[in-house]
Amino acid sequence: MSLTSKERLMRIFANKPIDRPAIKLWGSWNYRKGDKLLHPSYEPAMIKAAEKTDLVVNASTPFFMFCGQVDIVRRKNVEINDPLWYEEHIVFHTPMGQLRRVDRISKIGEPGFTIEYPVKQPEDIKRMLSMPYEPFPYIDNIEEQQQLLGDRGIVLYRIDHIAYALYRMIGSENLAYFTHDCRDLLMEALDVFSKRLYAHVEEALNHGVRVPFSWVGPELLIPPLLSEKDFMDFCFDYDKHICDMVHNAGSYIWVHCHGKVRNLIENFIEMGVDVLNPLEPPKNGDVDLDEVARTFKNRIGLEGNIEMQDFYDESEEVIREKIKTCVQSGKQSNRFIMCTSAGFMDFPTPSKQYLDNIMTYIDYGYECVNNARY
Repeated sequence: MSLTSKERLMRIFANKPIDRPAIKLWGSWNYRKGDKLLHPSYEPAMIKAAEKTDLVVNASTPFFMFCGQVDIVRRKNVEINDPLWYEEHIVFHTPMGQLRRVDRISKIGEPGFTIEYPVKQPEDIKRMLSMPYEPFPYIDNIEEQQQLLGDRGIVLYRIDHIAYALYRMIGSENLAYFTHDCRDLLMEALDVFSKRLYAHVEEALNHGVRVPFSWVGPELLIPPLLSEKDFMDFCFDYDKHICDMVHNAGSYIWVHCHGKVRNLIENFIEMGVDVLNPLEPPKNGDVDLDEVARTFKNRIGLEGNIEMQDFYDESEEVIREKIKTCVQSGKQSNRFIMCTSAGFMDFPTPSKQYLDNIMTYIDYGYECVNNARY
């Protein structure tokens, strides 16, 4: 059996036999000369990834969990006497008073960070929920994206995550406190957000979306930030309903969850997740891929297990050994996609060692998955 990338990836979602494990370089697409890159030095890797890897891209439709298209948010860029950074001040004008968020933004493409979250006190949750909400009209770019990919890969339909949206307004520290101090208010907010996202998903399904649905966010609701009980209360019970909706319509679910997920894999299976990413090994994660692949077999698609930071820190010999071991272990699940733990084009000034290791990952990874045919 010989499959196209599109066929291979979709059969992994559907739990059908495949010809070999897949290989994905997170952040690659069917590159065309002139496409925008974070830095020109990424072009050789992007070209090679477009030729050799199984491509996955995202599509979506406008959605804003907190007020939809209601015009009550004001944004202002503020200079801070720093040549590399500025601040974005975001103010939500709610019927019960203002909420303010401040983000530090890089001028050269570095990852930014939040220095002030809108919800600072329990009463701010009520202010957040007082905002009027009106959904955006439905429109997507799925067909356009799939036409660009052809048979080189698949499109995922990206949606927001109910609990992650709550986190974005509160931040990890206050969220941890609030789970003890005002848990009922958190659940009230999750109930409101869930109704909005369920309606959004239903609208997409009614418009014929049948590509796999995807989301990120559970990583912020698991140990060590929160407890396994919090994960069940804040994620599992809400997310399972979306999985059921999508499965009943004949499609699939992809979920991204960094961190130590080994003890939660059974929960993700019960939830209805078809492919779980990125399954990080120690030290960032706790997934022994050989053990996980043997334990769960084809009950869930496994994607990941290659740590992105290793490409900055390790030699080519170490990277090659990690790739070889990863493919040998993942093959046992019969539903494996070798993948980096994050996007490869997230660094505005990549080092030569990093770029060389990316090329090694593509070339040697492609060789290994082709040698691991079923």
